[in-house]
Amino acid sequence: MRLLTLAAGLFVALTSFAAAQTYDTPQALLEAFYEPYFNGEFSDNEEVFRSQALQALYDNDAQVTPAGEMGALSFDPYVDGQDFDIADFEIGAPGIAGEYASVDVTFTNFGEPRSLTYELVLEDGGWKIDDVVSTNPDNEYRLSEIFAENAALYQ
Repeated sequence: MRLLTLAAGLFVALTSFAAAQTYDTPQALLEAFYEPYFNGEFSDNEEVFRSQALQALYDNDAQVTPAGEMGALSFDPYVDGQDFDIADFEIGAPGIAGEYASVDVTFTNFGEPRSLTYELVLEDGGWKIDDVVSTNPDNEYRLSEIFAENAALYQ
């Protein structure tokens, strides 16, 4: 019984630490966010990377999308594709204005050049992803607009 109690306590402590993770710089946030694309160890919970506003869009999408339907995202907006094989990954210098930052991220995905602009916000003591913009000619989008368009379908 003591072992079970100890294991439960460690689980709570470790998950609390993960939930409390903050990122001091935009670069640190984006490096941590993209790490699973290189090591394959994705978390079931990406909320630590998202602003409250972006998380609300994800939550709303889950609520308004009928059971069995795909939802707003039919691709991974963070790699601008359904699958990924990322190379030549670079995080640009952030433009910071108070509690907001804009950072360009470039990479190739299956050899195709990709460029995304991350709009970040300083929230709860660290940087969070607030929106993502793709200006790639074959797939231009703003993540928040994708969610808004899908939500409008179900109102």
